[in-house]
Amino acid sequence: MTISMAILAADRAAAISDMPVNVIVGADTVSCRKSVLSETDRAAAAGELEDYVFSLHSVTGDWTTLPVLGDLATVDAVEYRILRIVTDPVGTRLDCGAKYSDRTSAR
Repeated sequence: MTISMAILAADRAAAISDMPVNVIVGADTVSCRKSVLSETDRAAAAGELEDYVFSLHSVTGDWTTLPVLGDLATVDAVEYRILRIVTDPVGTRLDCGAKYSDRTSAR
């Protein structure tokens, strides 16, 4: 049985619509879902994500231009720095930290 990317995208969109938050990056405003990574996930990269605050989950196709490391994401009129980007065939996760983090990405 083949896995349908359309079904996976619909599932992710349904999860986002349950607790949506609008995120602005550049000229794009995208509906996302906020979550917090576990301590083990935060340390999965070489070194912990310094100044990590939360993650934003989105359907990749909702972005006109995908964010890049170091971009600012505005959530509820507060800016956060994008420290790490994780993508899969359907979605994109943005791990965000303090706007004035002493680094612009995970090490």
